[in-house]
Amino acid sequence: MSQNIEMIKTFLNLQDKDIQDVQITNNNGVIVNVILKSKATYCDVCGSTHILSNGYYSRVVKTTNDLFDNTTIRLKVKRFKCMDCHHSFSDSKVLAPRNSTVTYQTIIKIMELLKSHTMTFKEVAQLCNLSVTSVVRIFDKHCHINRSTLPEALCIDEVYTKNSDFKSKFSCILYDFEKQTIIDVLPSRRKNYLHHYFQSIKKDELDNVKYVCIDMYDTYRSISKCYFKKAIICADSFHVVKHINDDLNKTRIRVMNSYTTDSLEYYLLKNFNFLLLDRSVELENKAKFNKRLNRYINYSQILDLILSINNDLRYGYYIKERYFAFNNMSYNDDLDKQLDDIISNLILFNIPEFQEFTTLLSNWRQEILNSFSIYKGRRINNSIAESVNSRISSIIFNSKGIRNHERRRKRIMYAINKNGFLLK
Repeated sequence: MSQNIEMIKTFLNLQDKDIQDVQITNNNGVIVNVILKSKATYCDVCGSTHILSNGYYSRVVKTTNDLFDNTTIRLKVKRFKCMDCHHSFSDSKVLAPRNSTVTYQTIIKIMELLKSHTMTFKEVAQLCNLSVTSVVRIFDKHCHINRSTLPEALCIDEVYTKNSDFKSKFSCILYDFEKQTIIDVLPSRRKNYLHHYFQSIKKDELDNVKYVCIDMYDTYRSISKCYFKKAIICADSFHVVKHINDDLNKTRIRVMNSYTTDSLEYYLLKNFNFLLLDRSVELENKAKFNKRLNRYINYSQILDLILSINNDLRYGYYIKERYFAFNNMSYNDDLDKQLDDIISNLILFNIPEFQEFTTLLSNWRQEILNSFSIYKGRRINNSIAESVNSRISSIIFNSKGIRNHERRRKRIMYAINKNGFLLK
């Protein structure tokens, strides 16, 4: 029994000087009866030392640990009364916050578990033998996250958030390009809300931003020009590359559907589409026997067959490869000429699926050229957003949407930035 008592003391982070008596019973769960020694020497309201004993009161707190599956702690705490201001008080915040049945240790465990973006409130509640409502209430109370100061290199992106109480399908996310952290999560990406948000930030802080990286959403560009007057606005290269790949794939599908399903052209476009879209494939691989073609052939030769099927497909592939080469160039004076040549080729080829992309390159020409800017040894881009957005989507999907925006904002920032927990 003495060994169990010592384990309980260690578990509760109490010393002999804090405890008057400990008794342990095991009846449908572990019950620990603890009588605490009083440390009160003055009134916590007026500071008077003229205090008298006013009996005991009991409180029940629940906790979780690796040794006991379901532990209930019954605290017997001495009460006092101040003879000057007549205030009654006790040493009630030894193991748990005032008016709470959850110990500090359990609160810490809950907040540590919620640092994982895959963990849901329900799963944490099950691990800690609490209700989901209790876990949510503890998170709301102890997670305090304010907006960080705007960095010199700011990335702006969005993530789909269903079941929002803000009547907006997308939340706008602000990222720190250098530190790879989230600055803030906004409930909407609508222009009127973004105006309202950035108007509340001091001009000196806005002027400190040197680069703003955005996807090709025109609202972001107009907002950036309005508030970040000293910043260079950059279009995220990832979104441009994704757009051109999508357009080439649409061209492939159109051409493929113009042939019967039993044709050789349909077979090639259906089964070897990755040769058009995936640049990581080693084209000069060892030739393998293909039953349909009845000969040994490698990927490079198959690609040649595919590109010979249709001119739109061949020209689209040429544009894609030309843009990838342009995108991988270092910053130099020839970039604008290279981009203008690509736009001219797009106009000349006049591929239906690439019409929108042609307009996009023309309208975002300067921002695309700005995206070659280097900040602290790295090219400006939204790679941080693309890597973090998958984790944000996981949080929203696993929780089946968090309607309360402030809770969703804190849940996202706490799981990604791993800070903001205050035990008070």
